[in-house]
Amino acid sequence: MRMTVPSLSAALALAALAAPAWSQASNTVLLANIDPYTSLNYNDVWGYAAPNGDEYALVGTTGGMAVIDTTIPTTPVVRGFFNGPTSTWRDIRTYRSYAYVVTEGGGGMQIIDLSNPNTPTLVQTWGSQLWGNAHNICIDTATGMIVVIGTNNGSAVIDASQNPANPTFVGYHLTGAQNDYYHDMHIQNGIGHGSMIYRGVYRLLDVTTWPFTVLSERATPNTFTHNAWPNGDDTIGVTTDERAGAVVKFWNIANPANPVGLGSFTPNTNSIPHNAFIVGNVCHVAWYTEGYRAIDISNPNQPVEIGSYDTWPGASGGFNGAWGCYPFQPSGNIYVNDISTGLYIVRLQNTSIAHQPLVDTTDENGPYGIDCDVSSSASIQSVELVWRANGGAETRVPMTAGSPAGRYSASIPGQLAPTRVEYAIEVQSGGATKRSPGPNAWHSFQVGVLTRVFFDDFEAGVGGWTHGLVLRQDDWQLGPTFGRGGTVSGVGFADPASAYSGTNCWGNDLGGSGFNGIYQPSVSNWLQSPAIPTNGVQGLRLRFRRWLTIESGAFDQAQVLVNNQIVWANPTNANLIDTAWNLLDLDISSIANSASSLSVRFNLITDGGANFGGWTIDDFEIYRFSDCFPPEPYGAGTPGTGGIEPTISSTGEPRIGTTFTLQGGAMLGGSTAFLGLAPASTSLPIAGITLLVDPLSGFFLTQGVSGAPGVAGAGSASLSIPIPADPLLDNADIFHQWLVLDPGSAGGLLAASRGLRARICQF
Repeated sequence: MRMTVPSLSAALALAALAAPAWSQASNTVLLANIDPYTSLNYNDVWGYAAPNGDEYALVGTTGGMAVIDTTIPTTPVVRGFFNGPTSTWRDIRTYRSYAYVVTEGGGGMQIIDLSNPNTPTLVQTWGSQLWGNAHNICIDTATGMIVVIGTNNGSAVIDASQNPANPTFVGYHLTGAQNDYYHDMHIQNGIGHGSMIYRGVYRLLDVTTWPFTVLSERATPNTFTHNAWPNGDDTIGVTTDERAGAVVKFWNIANPANPVGLGSFTPNTNSIPHNAFIVGNVCHVAWYTEGYRAIDISNPNQPVEIGSYDTWPGASGGFNGAWGCYPFQPSGNIYVNDISTGLYIVRLQNTSIAHQPLVDTTDENGPYGIDCDVSSSASIQSVELVWRANGGAETRVPMTAGSPAGRYSASIPGQLAPTRVEYAIEVQSGGATKRSPGPNAWHSFQVGVLTRVFFDDFEAGVGGWTHGLVLRQDDWQLGPTFGRGGTVSGVGFADPASAYSGTNCWGNDLGGSGFNGIYQPSVSNWLQSPAIPTNGVQGLRLRFRRWLTIESGAFDQAQVLVNNQIVWANPTNANLIDTAWNLLDLDISSIANSASSLSVRFNLITDGGANFGGWTIDDFEIYRFSDCFPPEPYGAGTPGTGGIEPTISSTGEPRIGTTFTLQGGAMLGGSTAFLGLAPASTSLPIAGITLLVDPLSGFFLTQGVSGAPGVAGAGSASLSIPIPADPLLDNADIFHQWLVLDPGSAGGLLAASRGLRARICQF
């Protein structure tokens, strides 16, 4: 029967709405906390949105279920309370304008009419003859199928599509045996997502058949599967394990017959996750002593917490704090039920940063403009650009708001090549920081000239790469990667779900058919590049995209070798768990400068202990980034005999300690040429030409012109200029111009080439 609550006077409501004495929030706003049943504990929470737009929280307690009007979220009002058997567990779901409530205390399923939610009524208690107790309930709102979960007789399947107030029993899915026990289930688009807690299994079912058909099973990381939930388009699922130290685990469920493990998350390895739900790209979790947690799963291999509200003031661990949450209301308001202190209504402050990263450049002058578009559901306190050069000290620059609304801009000053510039954008909003491209991550670009010696994105196939074993197993594979992985000591890991670029990558056990994505114990294997000619290029570097998960180097070793010399190895003081593709950029010049060719080798060596995912490699490159810019022509030349203008060009690089050669062409054959060199340019009319090198700071070298005497354009000249081995010359500009004795020129004396600016470089 329905119990009215006349004692909830205005005074009681004000007391119940008082903010709790303790709370901890990040990027969330507390709208209200209501605790009207102080003699009871709270458990599950669900929600109902009326056709007129009003919103209601359906709040489970150990003594019954309350309907609370949250249409004005800052002043919630209790509209009804329905007594039920006393139980720690009470779960609620809705279908059309009805709420369905089950409990471990027995008594069947309460059916509550919410057609007038401000005066809800109990229609009947249904099904007590079918089961003695029930743990949970799920409803396929598209078909009206109800499954009462975890009863003493199995999972009871009910059809409410024809008469929601008086449904029809269909039958039992499985029995009440422990091995068949579902702790929770959710049904969406014909697929059941079952949590078999005692087996530690996430089971996917085809529920369009009767009896249901099992499509697949996957062991969850902590083997105590409490709940499972898919996203809206059935591509990503989440599972929780109700154990201390457990993680929430994400799955690629695009093929429900073959779910693939993705990333995982925990805010505290002492804590217990409870109930998780996905809305869009955000996973909402009630996490017992850690309260409510919001996790961005835009990249499900790299879940990132974006908001939280902790309702529990005590220590982490154990079964206190937030039992359930409900994130599906149209308003975006989120319900969180704390076992001790009742219903919390919170709102997540969503912040997004849209930015097109800068690319490599040869521009040393700068500045390098950074633009981004920022939006947030909370007020924005600040937008900052953070940048650093070559891994040095960070510089913070406030970004200026502009047009259109939400556009922010700042710039990085010009940098002398070769420089690697890293930068990030940080937005302070709603008491939280949002960073692009992500926590502790950087956008980057290089200033200088790229000389690429070798590149392989593995799309063309093996391409001369070889692999093999030293001990026990060679699991190197080329092809797509499937995001498989596992968990070690409560921490989840996974290979990438796709290559960094294109389709193919190299890796240890890429997780295809018959593989699990995890390297084996006590193995030693390798992947080796083909022989790569250096072509005499100095200052070479090695860079590639890496997704590596491996135990501490004290136990398992991942190594990069160049010509049999180790140039990188995983740290020995901690496990290395990549959760995104990372760029590893290594200076190999000490080996490459004296080598005619290079061979790069990736080693994996493991002991008999924990096993992770190993190497995954893409976009492999041997290159040099330098300050040796190609010389640039400038100014205008003066034609000679036959109206032919002499040309100027160069070979080699104007690099310190080498010889730089200037060449002239299209000259009057058999004549005499003069090469002008100066540290400054000019534009000075003299003797019928325009002089482009400063005669006061420079000098001219004489050179004979080859070719048939007197023949227009038949001659050429060349001069090699030694550049002293003096590092102080680095970045100095030298300006050059050829002058040719030519009586056929307009001035009757000289013809001239354009100018050529060359910057002296060190690397």
